[in-house]
Amino acid sequence: MKRTLFAMAGAALLAAPALAGEPIDVVGGSGDRVQATIYHGDLNLQSNAGNSALKSRIDKAANAMCNSPGFKPVKTWASEKACFSTAQADGYAQADSLFATPRGSVIVQSMTITAR
Repeated sequence: MKRTLFAMAGAALLAAPALAGEPIDVVGGSGDRVQATIYHGDLNLQSNAGNSALKSRIDKAANAMCNSPGFKPVKTWASEKACFSTAQADGYAQADSLFATPRGSVIVQSMTITAR
């Protein structure tokens, strides 16, 4: 019974961004790595506005992946900050690559960032 409740709570937590209309899906990765898939098929990635919107989604995904709410010890805070920076750098590098892609090229509609 407890196992089922924990599984349901975990599933609800992972689905929460999608239910809120956010184009972000945070999932567990291999080992202690966490991954987030960010949908961007609705953005014009060759425009400054589209690139900014994608980077905003990257920031939200990195925050959801790495940061826990409330007060925390300095060691935990530093670990979460490092996780956020890693995920953000991964996402921004992919966003910049998509921004530089020549017009008319086929671009995938989502990206996956990894942290921890």
